[in-house]
Amino acid sequence: MKRYILGLLIFASYTTFAQNQYFVLFKDKANSPYSISRPKEFLSDRSIKRRTNQKIAITERDLPPNPSYLSEIAKAGAKILYKSRWINGALIETNAATLTKILNLTFVRGLEGKGDIRNTRLNDQVQITNTKDKFGNEGILDNGLSQTQLAMLGADKMHTKGFRGEGMLIGVLDSGFLNANKLSFFNDLFNDKRIIGTWDFVNNETNVYNDHNHGTNVLSCMAAFENSRIVGTAYKASYLLLTTEDVASETKREEANWLFGAEMADSVGVDVINTSLGYTEFDNPTQNYKYTDMNGDRALATRAADWAAQAGILVVASAGNEGNGSWKYIGTPADADSIIAVGAVSSSQNIVSFSSFGPSTDGRVKPELSAQGANTTIGNTNGTVGLSSGTSFSSPLMAGFAASFWQAFPSLTNMQVRELLIRSASQYTNPDNRLGYGIPNFDKAYELAELEALINELKKSGQEVIVFPNPINDGASTKVWVLKNDAGINFEYSITDLTGQILWNLSTKESKITLPAINDLPISNVILKVTAENLKYSTKIVR
Repeated sequence: MKRYILGLLIFASYTTFAQNQYFVLFKDKANSPYSISRPKEFLSDRSIKRRTNQKIAITERDLPPNPSYLSEIAKAGAKILYKSRWINGALIETNAATLTKILNLTFVRGLEGKGDIRNTRLNDQVQITNTKDKFGNEGILDNGLSQTQLAMLGADKMHTKGFRGEGMLIGVLDSGFLNANKLSFFNDLFNDKRIIGTWDFVNNETNVYNDHNHGTNVLSCMAAFENSRIVGTAYKASYLLLTTEDVASETKREEANWLFGAEMADSVGVDVINTSLGYTEFDNPTQNYKYTDMNGDRALATRAADWAAQAGILVVASAGNEGNGSWKYIGTPADADSIIAVGAVSSSQNIVSFSSFGPSTDGRVKPELSAQGANTTIGNTNGTVGLSSGTSFSSPLMAGFAASFWQAFPSLTNMQVRELLIRSASQYTNPDNRLGYGIPNFDKAYELAELEALINELKKSGQEVIVFPNPINDGASTKVWVLKNDAGINFEYSITDLTGQILWNLSTKESKITLPAINDLPISNVILKVTAENLKYSTKIVR
């Protein structure tokens, strides 16, 4: 796959000894040299195609900040670290006196957050987060294989059908991908040149393989492939690897990094973002969120996740590992309203206690879906395969699963993929605050997607009734769907043999039903009849 230049967000040089860091916001994008009619100046062809395929317009929000504004800030004496299209601002490094001058510029709207969002390693007065607790309940237990976690989602069947992520691009926002370029279970990934780019927003460099294991473990849930050892859910997909998380601290700068990472992912054209990260409390307690802030609109990472979704990206996020803690609830960006937040279950499909609770504070079901996050099979930075626990791993299992499913139905939008996976889930009709809608199922989601496509086609042709599938697939249930709007309100469904003898019948007011197990009938071919006040329909059902 073509490699993309990742210079769209990187703006200036960096200094080793930082001053304070501030996220400056601009009032407008007036008199910009950029135009929505010339998107190739700031978006890749793949990014533009993703929007075109989903009928998503390129808007002013997609335009980079006005270069003249950035120039004025640099003239005032600040260093510009990163710029943001979506929030229309720039992360700068400067002192308090220069900041005052900048805030008085006519085009400056103010600051995102409460002042300095710098890395707390530069501030001796703020306590640094204990890195061993950064990702909650995660720890290697013993060796294992990935069949159980794949089969739980039906990903093994999905792979057998030939959907393994080919042609899909997944962006991974994490803490670092230590040794990923040296591990045998990633050999195919690197030999096939399916890493299309890398960037470390913490250390401002292209190398993401030199620090921290978490991203490596996460990536293995999607991209690893080593026969008889470990298989990821999208092991033929391509990947963009971005380090946004600083494991030595917990600050608002990491949320800003998440925004920059999501924008970079958008600009190169990713289809799916996985983020096994979440934020609730910070090293500086005055920056802490409250549960009431988890409303889908407040936190910076939440807004960024929704902006990514509005650009056509399917965002998949860990629900969090706070179920046993004092916080208990989801964090940001899991509370975003247009994404999939993922809870953790055991191999027996039971919720695990550490998985964070929903709902969002505005009452939405959270998490949306769940996957195996207890004793999940992962690849380690030393080349071994073992087990670890955390929603950090249920999320990439889901992200890779979603990407490979989307491969099967490339005409779908990101939100249609999200809806189909939710509708396929184990407790779709009775969601709760722990598993959400439950565990999705490939066979069911595939059937739903096929049925939706068939309905759309047949509606165009004036078809009155759909019988699907027909011929009957092994183990599949046959659905009957009356499309005729004025068919009536009293429906009679019957199954007869070829002589007209009734084998089954049903009277109901429902225009959509599931037939009984036709495979159990004593004959191979039967006739289905559907009647209502203004409808008479019959068809042969073949098994």
